[in-house]
Amino acid sequence: MTSHANCNNSNTRVDAMSSLTSRITATLLIGIGWLVFIVLYLAFFAGSFDFWQKLAIFIASGAIVIGIVSIMWIRWAVK
Repeated sequence: MTSHANCNNSNTRVDAMSSLTSRITATLLIGIGWLVFIVLYLAFFAGSFDFWQKLAIFIASGAIVIGIVSIMWIRWAVK
């Protein structure tokens, strides 16, 4: 009976680590994707905008990325 309880605990730990690993990976990919977006946007599409419009795009896109990552981690923490 004790070995069965340890087995279930082990499976739960493996599932939690798998979930944690996937969320860390997703967070890194989202962050890198956002940086690539900002660099490409500023280099090719924001030529006619002034500084304040570029800053607004930077802040708005950053807020969206932070929101997505926050929701992802909050859902994991609530489990």
